[in-house]
Amino acid sequence: MQSTCSNFNGKLDNHYILGSELVSGYSYKVCKAKDCLTGKLYAAKVFNSCHSDIEKEIKFNKLVAQTQNSYFQRYISSSEGSIEYSEDKDEEDLFKYIIFELCSKGDLYDYIKCTESGLEEKNCKILFYKILKGIQTLHQMRLSHNNIKAQNILLDGENFDIKISNLENSSYTRNENGKKILQAKKGDSDAYMPPEIILGLNYDGEKADIFSLGVLLFFIMNCKAPFPIAKVIKNKSVSLRLYSLIKEKKNINLYWNYLEKYTIKKKLSNEFKNLFIRMVSYNPNERPTIEQVLNDDWLKDITNLKEEEFKIYEHVLNSELKEREEIIKLLK
Repeated sequence: MQSTCSNFNGKLDNHYILGSELVSGYSYKVCKAKDCLTGKLYAAKVFNSCHSDIEKEIKFNKLVAQTQNSYFQRYISSSEGSIEYSEDKDEEDLFKYIIFELCSKGDLYDYIKCTESGLEEKNCKILFYKILKGIQTLHQMRLSHNNIKAQNILLDGENFDIKISNLENSSYTRNENGKKILQAKKGDSDAYMPPEIILGLNYDGEKADIFSLGVLLFFIMNCKAPFPIAKVIKNKSVSLRLYSLIKEKKNINLYWNYLEKYTIKKKLSNEFKNLFIRMVSYNPNERPTIEQVLNDDWLKDITNLKEEEFKIYEHVLNSELKEREEIIKLLK
């Protein structure tokens, strides 16, 4: 794909001026896009015209938009058009594109990594609760995300609103009769993949999402990966065998002792440990549903909050995120 998104060097469909690149994937780039008529800024996900899954991605974004769930990056429109390059006005390329709301605060990964420490536990609970409520909407629609990771959790506005993004790999988990549909397409981050995907097996999208959510939870809490990869490795160092210890179950204390001594260097509550281990179980059938995670003991002090109390907790979370935003600005 030609470089289309740098220093406002192109105009998309004679409607949007393309600005700086936000992120790129194998077959697309996401750029800032300014509406030529209103001057409003959006995010444009621009695909090669031969990209095969864009119609599915558009369909799923439209379905999610109809739910009016505020925890997703808002779909605006989609079309097919040409890009005119400012360097050569005679050159035009044909692209398909999706216009989304622009999430002004960037992605969650930067907010965790900027201090090399996880969020305060109570703030982690509020943030994770919001992510769960978003993914719960997908699962209720018979959809799985299939690519949950910190880079696909965006933040927006003065209140650092959670916006789940990138439904490119999403798929139906059941047909209209309720029969399970197994998936084959992988995401793009091995660290978040459950063992069944790493082994090349067809998988249950909802159970895979739960696994990825477990890894995400650990990262938000500790700014560390819980294991290098969800692969059973024998006769190697403890650091490489970490997921093997989870799979074997009998050595789970060795897993936590190693992490708390050499990696995270802090004590974690038993409620957190129990929830995490269940979410990343080797056997997909042993992982909880999204509803069971929401009702877990670790989250009960959040799920039982009244609306006014929840807003107070949100304010504390936003204060921590604001402090981290200032650090990100300094690092840039």
